[in-house]
Amino acid sequence: MRIRQIVLAADQLAPTLDTLGQVLNGPVVFRDPGVAEFGLENGLFVSGGDFIEVVSPLKGQNDTAAGRHIARRGDSFYMMIFQCADARPTIDRLAEKGLRPVWAYDKDALVATHFHPHDFGPAIVSIDSMPPSGGDDDDWRAPNAHWFWARWPDAAQPKAEETPSGSVAALELRAPNADQLAQNWAENLQLAFKGNRLQFDGAHIDFVQETGYDPYIAAVTLRAGTDTPAAILARAKAAGLETTTTSFNFCNVEWRLGV
Repeated sequence: MRIRQIVLAADQLAPTLDTLGQVLNGPVVFRDPGVAEFGLENGLFVSGGDFIEVVSPLKGQNDTAAGRHIARRGDSFYMMIFQCADARPTIDRLAEKGLRPVWAYDKDALVATHFHPHDFGPAIVSIDSMPPSGGDDDDWRAPNAHWFWARWPDAAQPKAEETPSGSVAALELRAPNADQLAQNWAENLQLAFKGNRLQFDGAHIDFVQETGYDPYIAAVTLRAGTDTPAAILARAKAAGLETTTTSFNFCNVEWRLGV
């Protein structure tokens, strides 16, 4: 199982996409009209074969899950999408355990289910698997593996190895019950964990103790791409974002670079 797509919720889509595009030095590779079903609009960037999506409520849509999330937390991390070889067994097992699906798709070998954020902790979690594409990178672990939600890869889009920033290396989840949450995630996803680190294919999630807050995703780590971390940080600073020597802050998430 791999972390394939992470999603941010922002009150204003256009300026948020403009800022992220400036920092990552890359285009929006896809806008999905299908998210209008949820009262949203979006844009996706590719980063080393993984995807960073921003969603915002459509004008006049005052009662959406993303809108309620923004009202509680402001612009912030909203959702994570995991890809595996066959999502059905995991989805069925989670549903049997009582975790609540909030949206599901199962057609033409494309399988995806979103689970209620309260059942995992800080965010909506989706378990997905893709139909065979017939291409050279049909293995779901491959950097350029087929990903329907971005209609990727496509000849007009950059390949994984061509992006200025790299794939998702890690997420940091902070919670007042980090130990128990790590155990729950490991059992739910049947993944190995050690020292509150949950290991995925090519990435991990660290569960960090922090009192006084509900669970939330505090940090994202991206691997190096074609650009140096220094170049990305310089663009983040030019875009007006708060930066350190190793990270920048965007949508109230710390973005770490250079793994």
